[in-house]
Amino acid sequence: MIKNIFFPENKTIFEKLLFFFFSIYPIAFLVGNFAINLIVSIIFIIFFYSTLFKKVDLFKSDKFLIYLLLFLFISLLVNLYFSNNFYLSYPRVFKFILVIFFVLAFKQLLKSYNYDEINKLYKIWSIVFLIVIIDLIFELVFKSNILGFKSIIPGRLTSFTGKEMIIGHFFSAFALIILSYIYLNFKNKNLSLLVALSFIILSFLIGERSNFIKTFIILSIFIFFTYETKLKFKLFFISLIVLLFISLLNFNNNYKVRYFNQLDKLFSKNGINNYLENSIYGAHYKVAQEIFKDNPVFGVGIKNFRVESFSKKYDDLKHKHRNRRGNTHPHQIHYELLSETGLFGYFSFMIFIFFSLYFFYKSFKKHKNIYQFSGMLFVVVNLLPLLPSGSFFSTYSAGLFWINYSIMMGYIGNEN
Repeated sequence: MIKNIFFPENKTIFEKLLFFFFSIYPIAFLVGNFAINLIVSIIFIIFFYSTLFKKVDLFKSDKFLIYLLLFLFISLLVNLYFSNNFYLSYPRVFKFILVIFFVLAFKQLLKSYNYDEINKLYKIWSIVFLIVIIDLIFELVFKSNILGFKSIIPGRLTSFTGKEMIIGHFFSAFALIILSYIYLNFKNKNLSLLVALSFIILSFLIGERSNFIKTFIILSIFIFFTYETKLKFKLFFISLIVLLFISLLNFNNNYKVRYFNQLDKLFSKNGINNYLENSIYGAHYKVAQEIFKDNPVFGVGIKNFRVESFSKKYDDLKHKHRNRRGNTHPHQIHYELLSETGLFGYFSFMIFIFFSLYFFYKSFKKHKNIYQFSGMLFVVVNLLPLLPSGSFFSTYSAGLFWINYSIMMGYIGNEN
């Protein structure tokens, strides 16, 4: 059975290898950055040699996607020229070549395999996701995961990510893809609704507030636009989820502290401003604003926030936590892009996203592909302002973003 899934007789060796490494891609996020980089690099090598030996004319079939990706890459090269520290920036900039081939390789995979065969890929991802769910439940009950990893923050779960405690981002990135698989492969739609409810609750229990909000938004939008049920039922379903959250807050003090006590300023007058003025995130945002003001056109360069934010010129930053302003990134994608790439890089990225969504919409309007819709929701929601986020240029965050982007764009022009 395993041989038939990974190595069907009617496929080339390149197609078989691409399928295998994309199948195990989610596992890499549970292992660490080295595993993610390794799999992405292997996919790059496989697809590069595949195009050489098979002489695939990429520009003939995927011209629009290649132009989009090249446009973003060129903008990064321009930014690199003006970077404060070339040696900090160039690894991330040239690593984008791997991203280009990664996205195109996934699109090629969708062309090479039919619907039923690609469905096996999502089935494998679902099994990996189920293992994570079991591990999270195990950690909830026994206070450590299956491997003995423990969270160092009350009200947070860590699962296989250990001290990194970033399982919530992984959960958010794959939850909707897995729900799409369940929705399409099980006739009982009430079952998939219960699964959606359990995903939202588990995301809440993980304790990563920003990722929970994003997960809640994408799953709620998916339910409203995908399920053919009455509006009253959908509103009741969402209301039920809110009531469950309130109950969890009342019965668990750790969650009450994380989701209410630490955020109570948000619900007061000028809540957002008050919260930012009294939080470390606010200090990161504030110094990012100042860095942008000092370098408005091209920013300080990718990965240079980690140096510039500690600069003595910002010692008098007007913020309560100015002494803790410095970090590897500002924890918000818009501040990261503005401070590190300036208006040039920021608008280049927004143009890239705008045209990507335009091509997505044209395709989705015609084919109503659920997987494509799920990828789009993750991409868009992760670009929401204000909500804290991981570094867009980090291995982990970028890996999750680009697989969803690949799903969003990979089905365009694909008759399978």
